[in-house]
Formats: sequence, structure tokens, C-alpha cells
Amino acid sequence: MQNRPKNRRAFTLIELLTVIAIIAALVGILSVAQRKVKIVSLNLRQKAAFHAGEISLELYSKDFGGYPDSSLVSSDGAGAGPYVTGSQRVAEALFGRDDRGFHPKSKWHPSLDAAAAAPHPGANLYTDATAKDRKTPYFERKRAGFYTINDLWGSSGFGSSQIYTSAGATTGTEMSPVFTDVFTQNRVTIGTENVKVGMPILYFKADPTKRFRVNSSNVEVDPAVALEYRQWVYNFDDNLPILQLPWLRDPTVETDGMNFQDGIRGHYKDSQDTAKAHAQFFYETITQRADGNFFSPHNKSTFLLISAGYDGIYGTKDDLTNFDD
Repeated sequence: MQNRPKNRRAFTLIELLTVIAIIAALVGILSVAQRKVKIVSLNLRQKAAFHAGEISLELYSKDFGGYPDSSLVSSDGAGAGPYVTGSQRVAEALFGRDDRGFHPKSKWHPSLDAAAAAPHPGANLYTDATAKDRKTPYFERKRAGFYTINDLWGSSGFGSSQIYTSAGATTGTEMSPVFTDVFTQNRVTIGTENVKVGMPILYFKADPTKRFRVNSSNVEVDPAVALEYRQWVYNFDDNLPILQLPWLRDPTVETDGMNFQDGIRGHYKDSQDTAKAHAQFFYETITQRADGNFFSPHNKSTFLLISAGYDGIYGTKDDLTNFDD
């Protein structure tokens, strides 16, 4: 007698859909977890880079008797743009303009250096011929990107910032680079190569001879009242042109941070000066409560380094600084 096959129960459609839904949910959870792990890992790398940057700047200070200045430098030395920002100036101090070391005779701006070299046509502070006069780069190249503003943003869209872009730069004197963070979330085309890059590291040098906040009432220190923040330990204007540039990831992005394209932050909606409102946000970020109701800045006798963080936007919660715990 022939054996009859046993009945085999197949999955129903509902059961299949349930299994698929569970798998999709698990994949989603895993994806979120992987993203968080990636962000944590990048944050640790950036903090390590900041630590290396602090050591590098201490070595620079030992050689030259102080940290690099971060003040805006105009092309003619008299206040007219294009400007070189604090971010560009510290990059030159740590790397030189051509990534081969700092030249002590730098005037901190390509145009000013060109004028200083005028009696000697073709003179250039950053060539093979000046190698013996330069300092070995203070910063490990593997810890940071090294690009000109033109590399990052192209040749248009600079608005009123008048930042020195180094468009078409072929020599060290014509360049004015920045170094970037480890959050390489942005793709740009440099020459014929498509590369992933981070955002410029903002650098502010402290001026201990100037004052800072007075008390928690914020009456005297509110930049919406007056531009007196220029008299404080840190000057928000040092990197203002970079903050005014279009964002790498999305030029239309809006944020409540230091993005100058978004309108005025909530509690300063009546202010007539967006820059003042964002300056206030900057000073809130870099302060710590001291004795009583008084406030003081972090690193009030040294310098600040600021990364835009994983989202690539300055002034948001994921920003990293060299005074983070």
C-alpha cells in the first residue's frame, strides 16, 4: 500500500507579512544603532584631533611667543575685503599655505605678502626655495583635511562675505587654506576628483586684556543692544565670513544656530541685526558660570576650536569644541 504524503502547512500571507515587518523593523533599529555608533566614533576622533591641535598650538606658541592671531585680515590692511579669517590664519600657522610648513615672515594674507615682495617680482614665501626658512608642520596631516575655500564652495555664492577664496591658486602665496573636521559628510569636486570633505574648523584666539560678561542680567553684554562684543575676550567677527558662506550639504537648510540664512533666533525676533542675535548665541555657547551670577568664557587665556559636528551646521547641539568634557 502506497504511503500518502503528510500534510504540510504553508505560511499564510498574514504570517509572511508579519515576518517581513519584523525583519524591516530590526533592520531599521540596526541602521539607527549603526548611525549612532558612527557618530560617537567620529566625535571621539574629532576630540582627539582637537587635543592634537592644542598640543600643536602650544608648540607654535613656544616657537613664536604666542598663539596665532585670529583677527580678520583684509586684502589691503585697511578694512577692505577680501578677508582672511581666523580659520585660515590658524591653518597657515599649523601647515603653511602649501601644507609644507609655516614661513615666519608671513603677513598673514596673500595680497599683503605679494605687496611686501613687490621689489622682487615673482618672490614667493611658499616655494621649494624657502623650505630651509620654514617650520616643519605642527599638525599631523592625517588628522585633518586641508582645502581652500574655493575647493569647498566653488567660485560663486560668496555673497557679501568677501572671503579670500584662492580661486585658481597654483602657488603658495596665492593660497589661503583652511583645515577641516573629520565629519566628511559633504561631496565636492576638486579638479576632476570627487571627494568627501568636512567643514572648516573655526579658530578664535583669546585676548585676556578685554572683558567678557558682567552678570546674568545680560543687560550690558547683549549684542542686540550694541556691537560691544568686539571688545570681549573672543571676537565673533573673526570667522564671520565663513559663517556667512552657503552650506556645503544644503544651501537652503535652516537652523536655530549660527546659520546666517535662517532669520533671527527665537528670543531676538525684534532685533534688527541678525548678526547680533547669532553673536549672542555664540557667546552663550562658549561661557561657563563662574562665582555667583557671573559668567566667564572657556579657555579665556588661550583659544577656541569649533567643529560644526556631524550635521555640518555651526551653532547646533552636535557642535564640538576643544573645551568639551
